[in-house]
Amino acid sequence: MTCSDWRLHWRVVDFNSRIGKATGTEQVDLVALPGPDGLLRPARAGEWEAAKGQVKLLADAHRAAALAVVAHQRCAGHPVSDGDHNQHVQTVAKNLKESLGFSGPVYALVATYKSDRNWDLAEAGRF
Repeated sequence: MTCSDWRLHWRVVDFNSRIGKATGTEQVDLVALPGPDGLLRPARAGEWEAAKGQVKLLADAHRAAALAVVAHQRCAGHPVSDGDHNQHVQTVAKNLKESLGFSGPVYALVATYKSDRNWDLAEAGRF
Protein backbone atom coordinates (compact mmCIF):
# COMPACT_ATOMS: atom_id res chain seq x y z
CA MET A 1 0.00 0.00 0.00
CA THR A 2 1.64 3.21 -1.14
CA CYS A 3 0.82 6.84 -1.76
CA SER A 4 -0.63 7.75 -5.14
CA ASP A 5 1.59 10.86 -5.39
CA TRP A 6 2.90 11.04 -8.97
CA ARG A 7 6.42 11.87 -7.78
CA LEU A 8 6.85 8.34 -6.42
CA HIS A 9 5.84 6.68 -9.69
CA TRP A 10 8.26 8.28 -12.16
CA ARG A 11 10.21 5.70 -14.11
CA VAL A 12 13.46 7.24 -12.82
CA VAL A 13 12.36 6.71 -9.20
CA ASP A 14 11.81 2.98 -9.94
CA PHE A 15 9.64 2.60 -6.86
CA ASN A 16 8.33 -0.89 -7.58
CA SER A 17 11.75 -2.49 -7.76
CA ARG A 18 12.94 -0.53 -4.73
CA ILE A 19 9.97 -1.76 -2.69
CA GLY A 20 10.73 -5.27 -3.95
CA LYS A 21 14.33 -5.01 -2.79
CA ALA A 22 13.28 -3.64 0.61
CA THR A 23 10.83 -6.51 1.14
CA GLY A 24 12.87 -9.27 -0.50
CA THR A 25 10.28 -9.92 -3.22
CA GLU A 26 10.47 -9.74 -7.01
CA GLN A 27 6.87 -8.87 -7.90
CA VAL A 28 5.11 -5.89 -6.36
CA ASP A 29 1.39 -5.16 -6.58
CA LEU A 30 0.43 -1.61 -5.63
CA VAL A 31 -2.63 -0.32 -3.86
CA ALA A 32 -2.12 3.42 -4.27
CA LEU A 33 -4.05 6.05 -2.34
CA PRO A 34 -3.25 9.44 -0.84
CA GLY A 35 -1.42 9.32 2.49
CA PRO A 36 -1.69 5.63 3.43
CA ASP A 37 -0.03 6.26 6.79
CA GLY A 38 -3.00 8.46 7.73
CA LEU A 39 -5.64 5.78 7.10
CA LEU A 40 -6.28 5.14 10.80
CA ARG A 41 -7.64 8.64 11.37
CA PRO A 42 -11.35 8.33 12.25
CA ALA A 43 -12.37 10.49 9.27
CA ARG A 44 -10.74 7.94 6.92
CA ALA A 45 -12.35 4.77 8.33
CA GLY A 46 -14.10 4.00 5.03
CA GLU A 47 -10.86 4.39 3.07
CA TRP A 48 -9.09 2.10 5.57
CA GLU A 49 -11.67 -0.63 5.10
CA ALA A 50 -11.53 -0.33 1.30
CA ALA A 51 -7.71 -0.39 1.27
CA LYS A 52 -7.61 -3.48 3.49
CA GLY A 53 -10.02 -5.21 1.12
CA GLN A 54 -7.84 -4.38 -1.89
CA VAL A 55 -4.67 -5.55 -0.15
CA LYS A 56 -6.34 -8.79 0.96
CA LEU A 57 -7.62 -9.49 -2.55
CA LEU A 58 -4.16 -9.08 -4.10
CA ALA A 59 -2.32 -10.83 -1.26
CA ASP A 60 -4.60 -13.86 -1.47
CA ALA A 61 -4.69 -13.99 -5.28
CA HIS A 62 -0.93 -13.71 -5.68
CA ARG A 63 0.09 -15.55 -2.50
CA ALA A 64 2.02 -12.56 -1.18
CA ALA A 65 5.16 -13.37 0.79
CA ALA A 66 5.32 -9.87 2.31
CA LEU A 67 3.30 -6.68 2.54
CA ALA A 68 4.47 -3.08 2.83
CA VAL A 69 2.92 0.21 3.81
CA VAL A 70 4.89 3.04 2.23
CA ALA A 71 4.60 6.61 3.48
CA HIS A 72 6.57 9.57 2.20
CA GLN A 73 7.76 12.96 3.31
CA ARG A 74 6.00 16.05 1.94
CA CYS A 75 2.77 14.12 1.49
CA ALA A 76 -0.34 16.14 0.61
CA GLY A 77 -2.63 13.27 1.66
CA HIS A 78 -1.20 13.09 5.18
CA PRO A 79 0.72 16.33 5.84
CA VAL A 80 2.58 15.61 9.08
CA SER A 81 6.16 15.90 10.30
CA ASP A 82 8.82 13.43 9.17
CA GLY A 83 8.82 11.87 12.65
CA ASP A 84 5.05 11.45 12.56
CA HIS A 85 5.30 9.70 9.18
CA ASN A 86 7.69 7.18 10.74
CA GLN A 87 5.37 6.57 13.70
CA HIS A 88 2.12 6.51 11.71
CA VAL A 89 3.41 4.12 9.03
CA GLN A 90 4.48 1.70 11.76
CA THR A 91 1.02 1.87 13.33
CA VAL A 92 -0.73 1.27 10.01
CA ALA A 93 1.60 -1.64 9.13
CA LYS A 94 0.96 -3.31 12.52
CA ASN A 95 -2.79 -2.83 12.16
CA LEU A 96 -2.76 -4.16 8.60
CA LYS A 97 -0.93 -7.32 9.68
CA GLU A 98 -3.30 -7.89 12.62
CA SER A 99 -6.53 -7.10 10.79
CA LEU A 100 -5.69 -9.35 7.81
CA GLY A 101 -4.15 -12.08 9.94
CA PHE A 102 -1.20 -12.00 7.54
CA SER A 103 1.47 -14.50 8.58
CA GLY A 104 4.39 -13.02 6.62
CA PRO A 105 6.30 -9.84 7.35
CA VAL A 106 4.67 -6.45 6.95
CA TYR A 107 7.14 -3.64 6.34
CA ALA A 108 6.70 -0.01 7.32
CA LEU A 109 8.69 2.04 4.78
CA VAL A 110 9.18 5.78 4.35
CA ALA A 111 10.31 7.46 1.14
CA THR A 112 12.54 10.36 2.12
CA TYR A 113 12.58 13.41 -0.12
CA LYS A 114 15.67 14.63 -1.96
CA SER A 115 13.87 16.05 -5.01
CA ASP A 116 10.71 15.26 -6.98
CA ARG A 117 12.72 12.69 -8.95
CA ASN A 118 15.04 11.49 -6.21
CA TRP A 119 13.80 9.59 -3.16
CA ASP A 120 15.48 7.30 -0.68
CA LEU A 121 13.52 4.44 0.87
CA ALA A 122 14.05 3.64 4.54
CA GLU A 123 12.62 0.90 6.71
CA ALA A 124 10.77 2.29 9.75
CA GLY A 125 9.70 -1.12 11.04
CA ARG A 126 8.98 -4.75 10.28
CA PHE A 127 6.17 -6.71 11.89
